[in-house]
Amino acid sequence: MQDKKITLKDVAQVAGVATGTVSMVLNDSPLVAQATKTRVQAVLHDLGYVYDRAAGNLRSKRSRIVGVSVCNLINPYFADVTAGIQEALEDLGRVLVLGNCAESVSRQMNFLQSLRQYSVEGVLLTPAISTPKSHIEQLLAWRMPVVQVTRYVAGVSSDYVGNDNKAGAKLATRHLLDLGHERIAYLGRNRLTSTGKDRFDGFRTAMREAGLAVLDEWTVECPATREDGFREAVKLMEGRNSPTAILCFNDPIAFGAMLGLRSIGREPGTDCSVVGMDDVSEAALWQPGLTTVSIGRDTIGRAAGRLLMDRVEDLDRPFERVIIPPELVIRSSTCPPRSEERRIARAR
Repeated sequence: MQDKKITLKDVAQVAGVATGTVSMVLNDSPLVAQATKTRVQAVLHDLGYVYDRAAGNLRSKRSRIVGVSVCNLINPYFADVTAGIQEALEDLGRVLVLGNCAESVSRQMNFLQSLRQYSVEGVLLTPAISTPKSHIEQLLAWRMPVVQVTRYVAGVSSDYVGNDNKAGAKLATRHLLDLGHERIAYLGRNRLTSTGKDRFDGFRTAMREAGLAVLDEWTVECPATREDGFREAVKLMEGRNSPTAILCFNDPIAFGAMLGLRSIGREPGTDCSVVGMDDVSEAALWQPGLTTVSIGRDTIGRAAGRLLMDRVEDLDRPFERVIIPPELVIRSSTCPPRSEERRIARAR
C-alpha cells in the first residue's frame, strides 16, 4: 500500500502555522521570522516532505535557474571567478547552469539561445573574444536579465561587474618603478578584449607618467598561456638590451615567463622581476611566490549575483557598473635591478 502523500496542510497543522507560512519557508522568504522558519523546517524534515520545485516554479513564474556563460573555463582566473559566482548564487537559492564557450562566439550564442528555451531567470556572461554588440543587444531584446562579468563589450549598455584593470596594471607598474626598474617589458598584450585593452592602458599610463617610453620590441602580443609566456620571455632576454622586469597580462603568462627565465639560467626575483595579474590560487605556491594583483574573485561573485537579482526584480531600472578596486600582492618574484643594470639604464 502506497504511503499517504504529505501535503502543505499536514506540515502547517503539525508546525502550528498557516499553510501560506509553510509555502514562504519553502521559498526562503525573508518575511518569515527565523524561529518560525527553523520550526517549520524541522517539521518538513520529520515528516519527510518533498517539495515539488517544478510546480512551485510554475506558480511563481520563476525558474530559479541562472545561466552562467564562461569564455574560457580552463583559465584558472575564470575558474576561480566561476566558483565565486556559484557560491553567491547558491546563497541566493539559485541553481547554476554552466556553459564554457572556449572563446567561440558561435558556441556562446548557441548556449544563450538554449538558456532562453529553458526560461532561466537571467544570465551572467563573460563575453568571448570578439563578441559583437549584437549578442548583448539580442539578450536585451529578449528581455533577458544579463550582467557582464570581468569583461564587457564596448559600445552597448548593460549591467557590469569587474575589477579596475587599468588601476591594477598601474599598481603593478608603479611597484616595479619604485624598485628602480626602468627597462620594463609587457608580455601578453591583447587588443581584442576589454581586459586586455584596459591593462595595457594602465601599464602605458604609468610608464608615461614616469617619463619612460614603452618600447615596441618589449611589448609582446601573444595568447594568455604558460607556453606562450615561456617562449616569449626567452625571446625577450636573447639580446644584449634585455629588460630587467616583465609585467605579464595574467598569472599563467607569468608562470610561463618564470620557467622560461630559468631555462636560460636567469632566476626570477633575482636576475629579472616578474609580475602577474589576477592572483590565482597557484600564485602563492610558486617558488619564488609570484607578485601579482588581486581582483577580489569572491567580491565579484557576490556583486554579480546581487546585481542580477536586482535586474530580475526590475528589468527597467538604470544600468549599473560595479568596479572592484584591485590590490597589489607583493611576493618574492620582484626585486630591485642589479647595480650594473641600473648603471646601464642611467647611461641610456
